[in-house]
Amino acid sequence: MFYGFDRQLYTRINPLAREYIFNKLEQRFQYNITEFLDTLDFDNSDIDTWSILCNQVSNGIISIIGHINSGDLNWLPDFCSTYKIPFLGLNDNYYYFKTNFSLSLMPDILPALITIIRRYQITQLVYIYDDINGAHRCNQLMKMQTLYTIQDLNIISRYLDNPDDSYDLLNIIELMTTNTPIRTLSTINSNQTSQGRYIVLDFYSFDTYRIIMDKIKHRGMTTSNYHYILLTLNAKQLDMTYFRYGGVNVTFFVLPEYSDNQINKNYINLLKKDNLVSVESLLIADVWETLLRTINRMLNLSDDLKEKLKIFRQGKFLIPKIDCRKKFIQAWSTGKIYLESLINTKFQGLTGNIQFSNITGQRINYTFDVYRVTRNDMPKRIGFFRAPNILEVFNNYLSIKSNVCFSFFFIFRFLMIPLIVFKCHLIIEHV
Repeated sequence: MFYGFDRQLYTRINPLAREYIFNKLEQRFQYNITEFLDTLDFDNSDIDTWSILCNQVSNGIISIIGHINSGDLNWLPDFCSTYKIPFLGLNDNYYYFKTNFSLSLMPDILPALITIIRRYQITQLVYIYDDINGAHRCNQLMKMQTLYTIQDLNIISRYLDNPDDSYDLLNIIELMTTNTPIRTLSTINSNQTSQGRYIVLDFYSFDTYRIIMDKIKHRGMTTSNYHYILLTLNAKQLDMTYFRYGGVNVTFFVLPEYSDNQINKNYINLLKKDNLVSVESLLIADVWETLLRTINRMLNLSDDLKEKLKIFRQGKFLIPKIDCRKKFIQAWSTGKIYLESLINTKFQGLTGNIQFSNITGQRINYTFDVYRVTRNDMPKRIGFFRAPNILEVFNNYLSIKSNVCFSFFFIFRFLMIPLIVFKCHLIIEHV
C-alpha cells in the first residue's frame, strides 16, 4: 500500500533493489517473489485498510514490509502477531510495534543524540518536531530527564505546524532561550566554556529540513552561539555552504558507506543516475536481502528438519491463505519458525551491520558516522557512534555507556504509509 510521495519513491526504488539483491545473492534454489501492491487515498474516508489487507493475506503471504506513519494503523502489529505474519518496518515507529512479530530495519537515532548530550554536557536544548516520531523521541528524553538518567538538562519542546510559516516559531525560540554553556572540541580539555544555544531538529520530511534551514539562514540564526543537531540520516544532501561562514555549528549522523564491491557500486550508481540516493533506497535493498537470505537459509535445511518443522511439503514453501473474516483465528502454524529465522539473519548490508534484537526486534550493533559543520569547514567526519551507547570523537576519545529508559507517547496523525506484502513461490527445489 502506497500513498503520495512515499508511493512514488518506493515504487521507483523497489525494482532496482529487487534486481540488485537477486544478482548479489547466490541462489541454490529457484523461486519467485510475488508482490501485492495497493494504492490508497487516505483523504477518502471510504477506504477500509483492514479489508484491503485481509484480501492480500487471503492470497497467502510470508511477510508484510512497510513504512508506517499513521496512528490510524496502530492495530497492524496486533494483526501480524495474531496471524503470525512477520512485519518488517522501514521506519522507526518502535512504539507501534510492541508485539513479538515486528522487526525494524531503520536504526534508532535517539541513542546517538543522547551520547552527544552527555559528551558535550548540554544543559539546555530546544527540541523542534513535526510528527509522532519526533514527539516520541522528545518524550523519551523528557522521561530520562525526570528519572535523572540525564541530569541537569532543560528541554524546551515545540511542535512545528507549517514549515513555510515558521518565522514566528524561530523568533520565539530566539527570545526564550538564554545563552547556555557549550562544551566544544576546543574547550573540552581546557575547562573553558563558550556561550550558545543547542537546537534539535526532528522532522518527518526531508524537505522540511531544507525549508527550516533556509528560514534559519534568513533570520541570521547562524552565528557561533548556535548549535543545530539534525535527526535525519540524509543530512549530507543538504547544502551547508552558507552555514560555514557565520561560525554556526551543525552536527548530524550518517550511515557509513558500504559500496566496497562492484555489485554494490552498480546499485549505488543506478540510484545516483535517477537521483534516488537516500537512506530509504538503501533500506529497501537491505529488507530485500533480509527476506531472501532468510528464505535461502530455510531452503537449505536438511530434509529431516524440513519435515520436522513442516515448513515445506511436496517441494512447496508452506504459505497460509488466511481468511480474516472467519469467526475463529486461523494463524500461520509455522510463522513463528519463519520469524525466528528472520531475527537470526545477520549480514553486512548497505546500511551497515544488519542484526536484530531477540527481544525487541530492533536493529542492534549498528554504526553512524558523526559529521559537523563549523566555522570555515564544510561537513567533516569528526567521529562515530556505535550502538547502543559509544561515541568516539577523533583525537579525543570518550566512551559513554548508559541504560536508556523508554516511555511511549502517542499523538495520532494521518500521514503516509507505503506497505508491501510478499508471497514466495518455490518453483524448483534444487538448481
